[in-house]
Parts: sequence; C-alpha cells; structure tokens
Amino acid sequence: MSASHFILLVESDVTQTDTLATQLVRLGVEPIRVADLAEAVETVKSRQYAVAAVLLPSDLPGKLIRKAIKSMRRREPMLPAMAFGKEPDSTQRKYFRQAGVLLALWDGYDEGMLRFQLNRLVSGEQQTVARGSRRAPTHTPTRIRVGGREKTGTIYSLSEGGCFIESPRASMEGAELRLLFLLDERPFEIEGIVAFSNVPGNLQRPNLPLGMGIRFEELDDATRRPLAAFIQQRMTDLEV
Repeated sequence: MSASHFILLVESDVTQTDTLATQLVRLGVEPIRVADLAEAVETVKSRQYAVAAVLLPSDLPGKLIRKAIKSMRRREPMLPAMAFGKEPDSTQRKYFRQAGVLLALWDGYDEGMLRFQLNRLVSGEQQTVARGSRRAPTHTPTRIRVGGREKTGTIYSLSEGGCFIESPRASMEGAELRLLFLLDERPFEIEGIVAFSNVPGNLQRPNLPLGMGIRFEELDDATRRPLAAFIQQRMTDLEV
C-alpha cells in the first residue's frame, strides 16, 4: 500500500477502530477517522483528502449505509467501501450488498488478511472475477525444494493457478520448485515455476511483501478439487 492512500475510517467502537487505525499506519496507509456517516459524507464531498476507500463498521444502520454510500459516490463514483467488525446477520448483509459494499473484514482477521483485503479494495478488484483466478489470503508455512536444496516460506495468497510466497530468500525468475504445505490438515505437494521475485531493489509488486510469485504447473483433479474448495470457502469469509 502506498503512503499516499487515505482510508476513511468510520468509528463506532473507538477501541476497535484504535486497533484498526494502528494496523493501517503500519501498512503505510493514512486513516482519516470520522465519528459517523454524516461526517464521512462531508469529508468525501470536501475533497480535502484523496480518499482511496471507506471502511464501515458492520453495526451501522443498514438504511443509513445505503444513503451515505449513494451520497459519497455522487462525488466519487468509483469510491470502494468495505465492512468491518462483527459478522452481521443476513438482513444487514443485504443492506451492505445493496449499497455496493462487497468486501468484508470480520473480527478475527490478522494483519496479513487486512493487507490482502486493502489491496483488493483499492485495486478495484471485482467479485465477478473468474473463479479460477481468484486469490485467497493465507498464512500457511511451506517447505520449498529448489535446486536440490530446501528452504521455508509462508504462502501469502493462493489461487488455483499459483501463489505468492513471503520469504526473504526469493528464488530467481524461471526457477523450478516444489512446494509442500498443509491446508486444513490436508497435505499438498505442488510443482511450480517462479514467475517473478519481489526483492529489495526490484520491487515488482510494491503492494506485496518480499518474496516471489509462483505459477503452478498443471494440477491433476485430485489436487485441484480440494485446493479450489479451500479457496472458495476462504473467499466466502471475506465477502459480505
């Protein structure tokens, strides 16, 4: 995330937003904290800040959310928004969806998930993206076998076509490797090729941690099916 991004943070529970604001700052995002939806609307209308997105507590009145988002998007038509906090009931979810709020950050998230969701939010990623290309956040340790040696890393995001591994020891682009990891206690062993390295001096993806992007070789059905099921469930938990 770029430090030039301002995120409008609507407060409901100050204790909760204190924690979230601190996490945003650590990720290089400047939170603009407002007391309620009315102040959020006025802040967007004033254009005092280049607001990249709005974070909305999940316990705000649903009808007011729809009205506020509509008002903000009259000034900023493409302004993205994300719900956060306690997972709401089906009626509240409906209000969020009707307001065009599709992404969620429910209680229990970690900072890696926060960074993943913020990147989706400000990139304009749509939820209608093809199923096979959907990326799900994880914090999954993996063993990496490459060139007759083994090292470790952490899978930051995962799709049916590949993954991004957070590691200070990224391999060179084009390197062939084998990943061994567990998802929901199920073992996976997948071959892949390094598509790009994200390292100091060559940050090809500034919004990602240090590491490398991996493109999977063709997966058999026995591997693809459980991988797809994990991704589908993970993404369901990150959407309203």
